[in-house]
Amino acid sequence: MSILDMIKDFNVKKANMRENDDSAQVRSSTLLTDCTDFIAKEAYKTARTNIRFSLSAGKGCKKIIFTSASPGEGKTTTCLNLAIAFAQTNAKVLIIDADLRKPRLYRHLLIERENGLSDLLCGLIEVKDAIKHCERHNLDCITSGQIPPNPAELLSSKEFELLLEELGTIYDYIFVDTPPVTVVTEAAAMAKCASGVVLVVRQNSTIHESIERALSNLEMTNAKVLGFILNGVDEGAYGYKVYGQKYRRYGGYGDDSYDTGAYTYGDKSRRRKSKESKKSTK
Repeated sequence: MSILDMIKDFNVKKANMRENDDSAQVRSSTLLTDCTDFIAKEAYKTARTNIRFSLSAGKGCKKIIFTSASPGEGKTTTCLNLAIAFAQTNAKVLIIDADLRKPRLYRHLLIERENGLSDLLCGLIEVKDAIKHCERHNLDCITSGQIPPNPAELLSSKEFELLLEELGTIYDYIFVDTPPVTVVTEAAAMAKCASGVVLVVRQNSTIHESIERALSNLEMTNAKVLGFILNGVDEGAYGYKVYGQKYRRYGGYGDDSYDTGAYTYGDKSRRRKSKESKKSTK
């Protein structure tokens, strides 16, 4: 190889690395944080409340499967952000990447994929070696691990069921990200081990036939469908943007602190005093 070819090869590799880094940053920026837009935060809090009330009352770990009718519906991001939303209530939360064909969770969390679920189910590692703690989001994660040749068999096995039972003694909530239910069988097969299933759909993308087929596949395994989460909603089309801007004015209405809005209640009192002083001087 000539020097010119070596330089070209190096530049291509460097460009690919930069592209991967940019992609990772984009994935990380979609996660729920204190800087997330008001409307998005309130939407996840509402979904959190609805899921809580949809689950049967009583003690014990709640295991929730997230799936979609088709690829590209935003299932992984939704699952992860809801896990973060639950962790914000100081609940002990674990999220599992059970998409052993096209795992994505490790990319969002910027962690290593190795030593994950597939390695655990094959008996290559122990549970303590598979759990990774994400300090930033205050939750634990089990990545997919190595991509196996038989994901459906692993996830429908007795070993997976026993694993969930064991993890259920440690956590308050377990969120399981799975492949689309109309494409492969894993989500439907795992539903028997779960407290409920959430179906993620995308506006102007998911078609009714796909949703009907997804529900049919889940009903065959007697899955408890908790409901749908509509993703990719146009804020302006329903007035949500104006609504969010309106309530942001009131001292961070809906946020964790009253001091995070456009102005605080202290600002309002100071303005009121300022107006009164101006009146008294006239």
